[in-house]
Amino acid sequence: MILYTPLPMEMVLKGLESDMPTMSILSYKGRTVMGYKMGDGRYELTRILSTDPKDFLQPDFQPGNQISPD
Repeated sequence: MILYTPLPMEMVLKGLESDMPTMSILSYKGRTVMGYKMGDGRYELTRILSTDPKDFLQPDFQPGNQISPD
């Protein structure tokens, strides 16, 4: 669908942006991971930044785990 309007895009799409928290890069068990900060100071793990395939098989690094950074 194409919407033709003289209004700026920010005004048309106002309210559609989600309140998704920003992702942080942190260290957990000696590995670099990314996650969203939760209210209690822990993080929800979303991805691991590693080139070692064994790291992806460890249950501690599964997405969705709640972790406390090193």
